[in-house]
Amino acid sequence: MKAKELVIATALILTIGALLSSCQVVEPNQGNVSKKTSIEEFVMKAVAAKKEVKLALKADRAGDTLTVTVTLDNPNLKPITSVQSWLSFDPSKLQGKAIDTKSSAFGLMAPYTNTFDNVNGLVMLGRANPEPVAEKITQVAVLTFDVVKDGTTTLDAYDYQDDLSGHTSANVMEGGKPFNVLQKPDSPLLIVE
Repeated sequence: MKAKELVIATALILTIGALLSSCQVVEPNQGNVSKKTSIEEFVMKAVAAKKEVKLALKADRAGDTLTVTVTLDNPNLKPITSVQSWLSFDPSKLQGKAIDTKSSAFGLMAPYTNTFDNVNGLVMLGRANPEPVAEKITQVAVLTFDVVKDGTTTLDAYDYQDDLSGHTSANVMEGGKPFNVLQKPDSPLLIVE
């Protein structure tokens, strides 16, 4: 097993273990509770964390420079603590140049260094904040690409999952546990002419 697969498997086992340890067990006919949180409460918290947030991209092109603003549309003001917005692009048409987070509502880089993988066509962007961000429109970052070949191209959300196992999410804390409240992004997320 490769090191990356081993790390992922370990993380999944720890996550499943944590979820199972929060379940409540009631002994039949006695009503004795052996854990703090019931399955019903866990489901209620998950329902409370409905997917109401959208990832949005806006592009501006000036010559051979493409600027893409990454935002979250959060109409119900969910208190978002972190966001991962990995994006895929065609590296034969675009090359990542800069990630600007000066105007981001999320002041911390998390979980990894924000960077481009220009070989595989990925933007690896993760941001967090000590205090939850609850704004209708929240800027995450401004990306700058060099256009290396003209023609229509797309940017897409990379590895979206309903839960926290993917690389595209907007997360809130409910009962001390994180939940992804990001709706599945449209595909493609952005078409660039």
